[in-house]
Amino acid sequence: MRPAFLECTACSKRYEVRLINTCDCGGPLFARYEWTDLGTGQLAPRKDLWRYAPLLPLTDSEIQSRGEGGTPLHRLQVFGSGGRVAPIKVEGLYVKDEGRNPTGTFKARGMAVAVPMARALGATHLVAPTAGNAGAALALFAAVHGVRSIVLLAKAGSDEAAREALLHGAHLVRVDGDIAAAGRIATDLASTTETFNVATLREPYRVEGKKTILFEIWEALHGLPDWIVFPTGGGTGIVGMWKALHELRDLGWFEGPGPRFAVVQAAGCAPLVKAWKEGKETAAPWPEPRTEAAGLCVPSTIADRLVLKALRETRGAATAVSDDAMRVAAQNLAVFEGIATCLEGAATFAGFRRLYDDGVITKEDQVVLVNTGSPRGSDLPPLAAPTVRTADEARTQLGLTKRAS
Repeated sequence: MRPAFLECTACSKRYEVRLINTCDCGGPLFARYEWTDLGTGQLAPRKDLWRYAPLLPLTDSEIQSRGEGGTPLHRLQVFGSGGRVAPIKVEGLYVKDEGRNPTGTFKARGMAVAVPMARALGATHLVAPTAGNAGAALALFAAVHGVRSIVLLAKAGSDEAAREALLHGAHLVRVDGDIAAAGRIATDLASTTETFNVATLREPYRVEGKKTILFEIWEALHGLPDWIVFPTGGGTGIVGMWKALHELRDLGWFEGPGPRFAVVQAAGCAPLVKAWKEGKETAAPWPEPRTEAAGLCVPSTIADRLVLKALRETRGAATAVSDDAMRVAAQNLAVFEGIATCLEGAATFAGFRRLYDDGVITKEDQVVLVNTGSPRGSDLPPLAAPTVRTADEARTQLGLTKRAS
């Protein structure tokens, strides 16, 4: 259903529902609804994020799913159980695997809602600055909904995601600069041409798609966990789940204590973690950001106030981990649990271990780690496989011995 109005998250000013980026004060806008006697029985009988269509801004005729949402929640069997491999014990440890989305990341959720909503409100050209994954998702849903997509790829962005964006017909330009530089170009294009900017929290509807992650966790667990650990660059994921938590309570569908949110950033680019530890309400831009996890290489974000507010309100936490820790975490999840993660997603496991070691997360807690995407080529370990010509050579390489005849 259409929102009743848009509300500024900074100054509470209200706007009618129209094609708009941010408030006059520069604050992000949230879609606000007027639900009347809406019960869980009115959720759609389907397995994707459109199960929550009554809580989203589109009409049925505007929905064209490509399978976004409805991702699995895996309970880990090796990690979190106190075994010898990893002597960490918690009440329950889960991974929400967003790598199952179209284009392989949780970015598909946001664009699945933002693109058709922008089109319904009159947009014909959409632009987004990206490290790769958001651009691929924008291109896919722009193709589905018949609008032009313009992808501004940051200098260190993913080549694989760029190829995927081109595959779906995007007009792709590589920016000689970081994601902040790409964002400035997107803002300029939107102010000087007939192009609408769908950058992170620069419009109201990507967060609407992202909020469905919390709805799915809530249904899968028949409640909410003690902690949700999320890798955070621009912050839309945390902000979306925080908004969803308020909506569940407004609807009367959930009355218990909410989850505590934990933000994980890269040690080489951790503006939100620094601000959190210093007790600040805003985050200063991070100088010279460095990390191989492109989605975490975000030196500043319009969502800083909202993310920090969500952490304070939920009694959450924030921590930073090294790229090496991410790589080890990704390998451990793949080898011991059969879950392939991107570096950003693996950061949640590394961050969880740090928060557990610090006594922030305890053995009584139920914890959900959000893997935001599947590994792309640059996330995978280098190929180091020997070449063999015969079975004898293979046995030697593998350290196998022949059975006695």
